[in-house]
Amino acid sequence: MSIHSLYDQRQSFYLTPSSTARGGIIFCIVAGLATFLIAQYTGLGTRAWGSYLFNLFFFFSIALGGTAFAGMQDVIGATWGRPVMRLHESFASFLPIAAGAFVVFYACIMLKFGDANLVYKWIKNPAMLDHFWGKKDWLLPTFMVARDVFALGVILVLSMWQRRQKLAPDLALINGDKQKSLDLGIKSKDKLRYWSAPILICYALCFTLLAFDMTMSLAPTWFSTLWGGWAFAIMMQTLMASTLIMMYALRRTAIGQLIRQQQFHDVGKLMHGFTIFFAYLTYAHVLTYWYGNMPEETEYFIHRMHGPWLGIIIIAPLLGFVLPLFSLIPKASKWTAAFTLPICASILFAQWLTNLVVVIPEVTDGATWRLPWVEVGMFLGFLGAFLAAVFAFGKKYPMVAIGDPLLAEALAGGDH
Repeated sequence: MSIHSLYDQRQSFYLTPSSTARGGIIFCIVAGLATFLIAQYTGLGTRAWGSYLFNLFFFFSIALGGTAFAGMQDVIGATWGRPVMRLHESFASFLPIAAGAFVVFYACIMLKFGDANLVYKWIKNPAMLDHFWGKKDWLLPTFMVARDVFALGVILVLSMWQRRQKLAPDLALINGDKQKSLDLGIKSKDKLRYWSAPILICYALCFTLLAFDMTMSLAPTWFSTLWGGWAFAIMMQTLMASTLIMMYALRRTAIGQLIRQQQFHDVGKLMHGFTIFFAYLTYAHVLTYWYGNMPEETEYFIHRMHGPWLGIIIIAPLLGFVLPLFSLIPKASKWTAAFTLPICASILFAQWLTNLVVVIPEVTDGATWRLPWVEVGMFLGFLGAFLAAVFAFGKKYPMVAIGDPLLAEALAGGDH
């Protein structure tokens, strides 16, 4: 397919939500806001902020993964994923919203609003770090807020630069200047191939810092040097599941007509691979701490093997590892909707539970935690915000990178 035929179809590559989708998004956002307010009113402020934190981090990871995965393909000039690249790139449109939501969370911590300052034990009781000299100097509220806001700013600046480079050829083509689109496409391809590697390093460093501060420091006397890599494994597994769901959702549209079985198969293989990678890092965590048998390390896991958390500890590996590990072995399971979509849903649910069991046991008592209505309500709120951002992007920009010089090669069945 040539640039001329893509230009002729340009109007069909936008993504406009139906009235049902708009209604669903509004319902989710309202449900999230109502849940947060009700939880605050009923004295569950700390639990509300904990749910806010882990749900926000869950969708933030998918959004950052979308732009990082595009950078991984750009740095090596990969062509196989070009028909679907704009789909997962659109997830990054949630990053400004996520950054704003994190800033609100940090502002409420500093202002001690709504019990936000009680989420982190070391803020509530700084004396608990007296015997941990390194952590005592590192875990300071003002210092944490400053470095995390800086990291979020770096991620935003770099992702916005990436987006401008990707969209410039498309916008030129839409405006009818095909030669300018070709020139910009070549320039953007060369720039991205050169700069994507250092950008990915910045993403890795900033994301690891945020994962350490936002989630691992909830248990301040415990630590894991694998935490950044483990969070990355979750990011990529959930990203592949989310991308596949979107590919199937658009399969009968003009956008979906450019997506071939190969793309379903390749994204499915990556999802399979990151499933194994996630399980490997999880096992490395548990095994290392268990044979070390040091109380300050094993307590983190023992705490989650009691009460309502035990059920999550059992269910999450089954749905996030065992089921997809064996289900994705047959080739057809990667491109057959009846098989693939339930697997994707299973992975997303399992990793949502994983995020829950990381955060919520640190902010609430397992003896009083029953129905996860606060956690589900906050999930709906951020799901609505995430979908609203993706649809806003798709309404403004084409969901196919029509100005990408490598797209025509991918559609022609070139080197993969």
